[in-house]
This record gives sequence, structure tokens and C-alpha cells, in this order.
Amino acid sequence: MALLCGGGLFAQGRQDQPPGEVPLVERPWDQLSNTTVSPNGEKALAINPKRWKHAETDNFILHYRRVTEAHKVAREIEYDIWFVAKTLGASKDAYKKKSHVFIFEDDMEWERFLADTTIPNWAGSFAIGDELFLNVRRSEATGSFDSRTLAHETTHAVVARLYTTRWPLWLSEGFAEYMGTASVAARKNVFLKGQQHTLPFASLSLDQMTAMTRYPDDPVQVSQLYESSEKLVRFILTDLPKDRFLSFVDAILAGYPLKDAVMRIYGDKFKDFGEFEKKYERFAK
Repeated sequence: MALLCGGGLFAQGRQDQPPGEVPLVERPWDQLSNTTVSPNGEKALAINPKRWKHAETDNFILHYRRVTEAHKVAREIEYDIWFVAKTLGASKDAYKKKSHVFIFEDDMEWERFLADTTIPNWAGSFAIGDELFLNVRRSEATGSFDSRTLAHETTHAVVARLYTTRWPLWLSEGFAEYMGTASVAARKNVFLKGQQHTLPFASLSLDQMTAMTRYPDDPVQVSQLYESSEKLVRFILTDLPKDRFLSFVDAILAGYPLKDAVMRIYGDKFKDFGEFEKKYERFAK
């Protein structure tokens, strides 16, 4: 089910982390190591095709307009993939296939691209499978490069590389939200809790959250899904033994409902699932 080996959750040291500056080797399209892209990738490359440039890093194939954005993205996603893979206990051999990354820095091109896909228009950046589609211009409008969103989407790509079974929506988004902050905090060598934001929209019940199989149309409900999911993952990774999280993921992917997975993996910590629910509700968001 999972292609995992190695150290385990949050056990990594910093000695093998990627360098701060990542070499970006620009290449013509026909000299890339992998030119197979998804239908969405084909749609992206069809927009003003002559303006796309291409380059490779150790773990990604980047398609971009300006080298400035490409360097920023390359530096951060190479750290993110290392951090997330280490967190999931995976060696480099388990994620050696390179992912394609499409970097947009023009809002009009991004909107044109979204209009030709089934992706909701609220998406600022997104991952499908192990491919990343990034709108870096939108994040620049806030005055800073959105490292957290980049780490969130890279987490999705890493999970897609490592797992043969698709994660349920709540676990996928909850883990990506958690790791989006954790990876940035680790790269900057700062305390994670001080970087975590409050979760005012974490209002879904566990039953409501785990029953969701697709993204809502209402942006408010989208926020509820993301923040409720992050709250649950944050609770499990903060208040419960971290070294059991991968076993918990495997139980969920094996088809166990949340209640059964919790009691199967963490049952010695609670007299029953009701106690788990009470502690989760009291957990500071």
C-alpha cells in the first residue's frame, strides 16, 4: 500500500538536507528526462507555448516564464520534498520519479488555464497526482512568496509518489495543511507552534468531515474542510505518539473508519472513542 522505508516521523536530522541554493539546469523540451505530462499539463504548455522555458533539478522538471520565479520555487520544493519524504519515513529511492511543475506568473494566463480545466476557480495553486500547478503571481500580490502554499502542494505531490492508494480527502488536506507550516518552520529553523495559525473555521464534526469525498462549491465550506482536517491531524501529531502516525495512515488506507483506526492505533491512550472526541474538541486550535 505504501512505499515506505527509513527513519520515521520527524526523526530526521539536518545533515542530509538539500543545499540552500539549488542548481537549475535549463534544457530544451526534447532534452528533458521526461516529457510525458498529464492532460492538464498539456493545456498549460499550450498557452503561449513559445514562452515556456524548461529546467530540471534533482527531483523536479520545471516549466516557467522567468528564471526568477523558477529559482525561488526550485529552492523551496527541493527542501519540501526532502522534509515530507523524511517525515513519511521514505528513502530517496522511493520518490526518484521526477514531477512536473508548471509555474505561472501572469494572472490572465492562470485564469485562462483554469477555465480550460475542471479545477474550481478558487484554487490559487494545486496538485493533481504528482504534478504541481503554481500561480506565484497571486502570492506575490500579498508582498511575499507564499512558501506555505508551495509546501502544502508539494506535500500532495510527495504523497502521490509514495502511496499507491489515494488518501481520503480529509486526511490528504489535513496532512498537507499541517506539513505546509511544518516544512517552512523546519527550513527556517523556528518553533512550529509559533508558526501555526488559528483555525476559526474548524467547525465540522468528525462525521461531517470524514464523509466528504469532494470539494464543496462554497468557499466557506472549503475553509471548514481544510481547517477541520488540519485540526484533526494537528491534534493527532501533537497530543498522540508521533511514531504511530504512519500506522494510523495505513489503517485509514486499509479501509478502517476513523473510529476504528483511532482505537486500533491509539486505543491504549483512551478508554473509548468518546474520550478521544472530548479531548479533540478541547484541543487548542
